[in-house]
Formats: sequence, structure tokens, C-alpha cells
Amino acid sequence: MKIGINAQFLQFPTNGSGQYMLHLLDAFRQIDQQNDYVLLGSRPVPLATTLPFPYYVSSLPGLMSRNENVEKVVWEQFTAPAAARKAEVDLYHVPYFAPPLLPRTPTVATIHDAIPLRLEAYRPNRKIKTYMSLVAQAAHRIDRIITVSEHAKKDLVESLSINPERIRVIYEAAGDEYTPVTDAEQLAAARARYGLGERYIFYLGGLDQRKNVPQLVRAFAHLHAQIGDPQLQLLISGNPDKQQGLLFPDPRPVAADLGMSGQIMYRFVEDADKPAIYSGASLFVFPSLYEGFGLTPLEAMSCGAPVVCSNRTSLPEVVGDAALMVDPENTRALSEAMARVLTDPLLAADLKERSLARARQFSWRKAAQETLAVYEEVLAKRKP
Repeated sequence: MKIGINAQFLQFPTNGSGQYMLHLLDAFRQIDQQNDYVLLGSRPVPLATTLPFPYYVSSLPGLMSRNENVEKVVWEQFTAPAAARKAEVDLYHVPYFAPPLLPRTPTVATIHDAIPLRLEAYRPNRKIKTYMSLVAQAAHRIDRIITVSEHAKKDLVESLSINPERIRVIYEAAGDEYTPVTDAEQLAAARARYGLGERYIFYLGGLDQRKNVPQLVRAFAHLHAQIGDPQLQLLISGNPDKQQGLLFPDPRPVAADLGMSGQIMYRFVEDADKPAIYSGASLFVFPSLYEGFGLTPLEAMSCGAPVVCSNRTSLPEVVGDAALMVDPENTRALSEAMARVLTDPLLAADLKERSLARARQFSWRKAAQETLAVYEEVLAKRKP
């Protein structure tokens, strides 16, 4: 079997879809010596990116590449599918929500979530609404859809009116680099790089509206008043100055109004530092209102961090019984859950143990095996 993969997100290797692709490709490399893979992109990949399979660039004509939105649609709908046919692939996989409207090759797409379909704020203008209408129609014409949680599957069925039998759920996993860091010097060095003391709460996962970060700030203020620990800090990974507007509510005015500005830090945490920052945290908190999967809580659990998270959407599937789950819109419930972990060493130790056990249930090797099974299912059904 020769498999063509839309590798456009290799241009953005640190975001969610880029990470999904890199982990999946690496797992294919490890487990599959029988099939051939071809990666298709519109431009060369960044120099630092190491690829396990041949990568072919199919550039657009200069006129098309002058407009980023036009370039994206033309490449996804015409150039990439044509490149897949030229490469004579048996199956074409689009690992994000951009299937071709007129597939000429057996096609699978991974749709990670229904966020732009479910949440109005994430389709703020006519261009995005038109694009979503296009790819929603295209989703009906491909052979199979992969999604990353049962909740995401339910939302896709309801939003797109797609037969659930055409959707396969394949869970993601944390990368192999997410393991507990126990070396005291390494932990201290990571804390020093971010100006942290020994007791801190960590949040990582974006600053957009559905992430509910201002609510975390409010709950942290309640927590501070409740336990009276002046050394306790909250580290929010990200820079509020980078993304602004209604879709990215700034948590800093909320912190200032509550007198918490001095205890809350906003710093983008580098990938190399994430395992140590997760491992050293007294608590990882994730109050998101909507997730297709919820990868950062799983990364935190893989590093043995105790976790408090939202009880919404896919998160109960991911964390299982390894985290304290609360209503993310209930400030008091969120602050009380945090206080329980921070003031009860036995509970914190139990959550750490549960985190590690839960995280071991997810792996990219398993995800790759299940993805291969979807490919084989599609081609088996296509045979006369």
C-alpha cells in the first residue's frame, strides 16, 4: 500500500495539528515496514524538521500564492489531491479538517474537533464561514473520518449529519519526552528560567476564549484568600500581547482587579522545558470549556503532575479517574478543588500515581496501528 499524506502542517510543527502529524509519522516509521509513505506539501519544510519519509513539494502558480487564503484552498482542494494522484498513491490522508470536495483517490481525513462548527466565535467572518461550509460538504464525500474522542465524534455526527459508522475514534497520546523529571538540579534550573519558586500552579493550553483562562485567574484569587500562601504562584504559558481581540480575552485586567498581578506570571514555556515544568508543578489546572481531546492534561499526567480539570466535553474521557474534575464555570468549585490538592499531601500523591497509570493507557504506537487499520478498511471496501 502506498499512502499519500497532506503534510502542510509540517510548516507549523509546534501547533496541535503539526504535533499530531509528527508523532503519527514517527510511529508509522517504527511499526510499519511494509507500506510506503509520501508526504505532500506546498513549500519546503523548516530546516530543523527531520522527516522519516520522502517529501515532495507541489508549489502553486505565483498568482495563486499571492493571497494566503486563496493559496490554502487551492492547494487543499486541487494541488495536493492532484499531487497524490501523480504519486500514484493507493490512499490519501488529510490529517486536519480540509478534505477535498471532489476526491479522486480513496481518502481519509482526521477532524480533531467540531469547534468551528459548534462555537460561533470561532467562525467570526464570512471567509471562515464559507470555508467551513466547503470542508463540511467535503466531509460527506470521503471514505472515512478519524476523530480523537467519542465526544468529538458525537459533535461531528450532530453538526455534519454524518453517519456515525463512517467515523473512527483514535485517541492521541503524549510524546515520549513527557516523563517525570526527578533531578533536583534540572527542576531548579527550569524554575529559575521562568522566575518560579518551589510552589506553583501551572496552566498550558492557549489563551483563546474557550480555554476559560480569566476564570482560572478568578479561582486562583479565591484560592489565595483561602489558603493564605504568599509564595504560591500561577504560571500561565503564553503571552497575552501576542493575540488580542474578542477571541482572546486578556486575563491581566481580571488579575489586577483582584490584586493578583504579582502572583501570576505569563511566560511562553519552551518545548524543552515543558517536562520539567509539568513535573515540578504542585498542580496542573485545565479549566477549558471545550476540547476535542485535551492533550496538555495528558502531558501533565505523563509527567506525574496532579491535575484539576474541567468536566466538559472530551476531558472526562482523557483523564478518567486520575484527576479532580469540576464545573469550569463554578469559581468556588474550581478554587476548592485546587485547595484540596495543595493542602492534602496524601491526595496529591494519589493523584500523581493515578496520573502516571492513566497516561500509560495512551500511546502513539497504538494510534498508528489503529490508523493503519482504517486505511486497510477503506481499501478493502474499495476492492471490486
